[in-house]
Amino acid sequence: MNHPGIDVAEALPARRVLAILAADVVGYARLTEVAEEATHVRLRALRFGVINPCIVSFRGRIVKNTGDGFLASFDSSLDAARCAVALQHEVSAAQTREGYDRKIQFRIGLNVAQTIVESEDIFGKGVNIAARLEQSAPAGGVVLSDEMFQQIKDRLDVPVQDLGVLRLKHLARPVHAYSLLLPEAERLPSGGGRRASRQAKVPYIAVLPFRTQGANSEDDYFGDGTADEIVVALQNLRGLFVISSMSTSPYRSGPVDSQRIGQELGVRYVLSGSIRRADKRLRIGVELQDVEAGVVLWADHYDGDVSELFDFQSRIATRIVWSIAPQVREAELRRALQKRSDNLNAYELLMKAIDFMYRMNFFDFGRAGELLQAAIASDPSYATPYAYAALWHIHNVAQGWGAEGGPDAAEAARLATAAVDRAPADGFALAVLGHTKALLFKDYNAALDLFDRALSASPGNAMAWTLSSGVYGYLEDGQSAITRAEQGLRLSPADTQAYFYLMFLGQAHYINGNYDEAVVWARKTAALNGRLSANLRVLAAAYVAKGQHEEARGVTRMLSDIQPRFKLSAYRERCPFKAGLRDRFIDHLREAGLPD
Repeated sequence: MNHPGIDVAEALPARRVLAILAADVVGYARLTEVAEEATHVRLRALRFGVINPCIVSFRGRIVKNTGDGFLASFDSSLDAARCAVALQHEVSAAQTREGYDRKIQFRIGLNVAQTIVESEDIFGKGVNIAARLEQSAPAGGVVLSDEMFQQIKDRLDVPVQDLGVLRLKHLARPVHAYSLLLPEAERLPSGGGRRASRQAKVPYIAVLPFRTQGANSEDDYFGDGTADEIVVALQNLRGLFVISSMSTSPYRSGPVDSQRIGQELGVRYVLSGSIRRADKRLRIGVELQDVEAGVVLWADHYDGDVSELFDFQSRIATRIVWSIAPQVREAELRRALQKRSDNLNAYELLMKAIDFMYRMNFFDFGRAGELLQAAIASDPSYATPYAYAALWHIHNVAQGWGAEGGPDAAEAARLATAAVDRAPADGFALAVLGHTKALLFKDYNAALDLFDRALSASPGNAMAWTLSSGVYGYLEDGQSAITRAEQGLRLSPADTQAYFYLMFLGQAHYINGNYDEAVVWARKTAALNGRLSANLRVLAAAYVAKGQHEEARGVTRMLSDIQPRFKLSAYRERCPFKAGLRDRFIDHLREAGLPD
């Protein structure tokens, strides 16, 4: 019988499919018995410095904190699993300087299920299963249900151990479960396992708090702030994972043994620095070490005025990142080239592919395509090879090496979409999809939306800024195109692909009618790579616009050697510029001597 005044539909609880993460501290009672206040302080620091930020970064929500654990929910099973892996790594790294009997370790259980959702809590059998699985997890480990495993098994980037069917406390039906084989976790006994040995193994870097030489506390703050600025900037680099400042803070004092620190934090690169104040001047010294190889890759120092403290801090952070990026890429490429081809993982295959692709000669370009396909096959969950494979097809069109009829365009769209599906908040993947939409399909509105998402997710991504210059140029907004290309170049001036950034800046100046500047930047691009067809077209058109027809015809001869079958009639159909701009560009290319 219904009660008057009560809406039965409104009284029913809301239900949603959620991925649930349950965690608690291993041996919490023992830890508090040994050092109650210290344990509470360290657990609180982990919650605010590691746990809460990590869950938010993977689009999760803390449902509640208990005395020795917490419950979180996610809309995506993959986000929940990746968050669990990151949490265990970060918590372990933050505990490296604690004695064994004082370390805080978590067990984590994961499940996905229909869940009763209220404003402050979640309920249901699925929540109970996650909590029981957590109790079955090893210290530092993660156990997940078969339901979740089946959803994400092709996209996991860690090896997995099949635990078989578990009988869990207070649950009538057994649960099939798996354990993620994390380096931080103890091993559980089992009868079988699934190990992914060729997954992407991208490099980690730790930025240590900068040491101050002197007793001025203001210098300490400046040193920590500089390290934090570098961490934030490095997080925008593709293919590089950065350890959080919370994890490196224990190394603020004591000897800097980079190899030991690298082993304790599980990183390949360690960046350390020092700050010296002399009257009103500051000097910062910086050193980047490859701790696996045991060598210093790069070292430098910077001088500035104390009165420009915070501006100096930002500038130093930016310059250090500029220097680190090419050093790390070169070291990773050398590491990949030294290994046998049949022993490369997805990341190493990608590094070799990028090197071959941007040489822009026909033979190496073909090898790059094969390597990208191998990287995708090696780790189908790794987004970056899909994005670069999409760029490979775009270049194949631009260089005139692809078949007629649009198969490259369709494949570029498929691959770029696959990259975004695997990493929805990856600025590079979003930018490549935006570039594909604008360049190959002239879907400018979709491209603009994707670039907004890319730069919101990764405001320091140089490639996202540069590629976004293209769509603004195609729409005849030359000034915006220039601004964005300049920002991309500013963020990555020493990139091995720098000619690609320069080409977009030259194109933007041509579109804006700055033909002298267009020639300057297009010639700089050609000096770095003389086989980039898109740049040669811009250079030839800019020379014609300046009245330098002889120089334009010289560029046309170079372009004809690369693309002997080039015809303006075919190019006109795929030229991404809007109608008026396209007509001007085609007329300039015709005057330069390119055939109709």
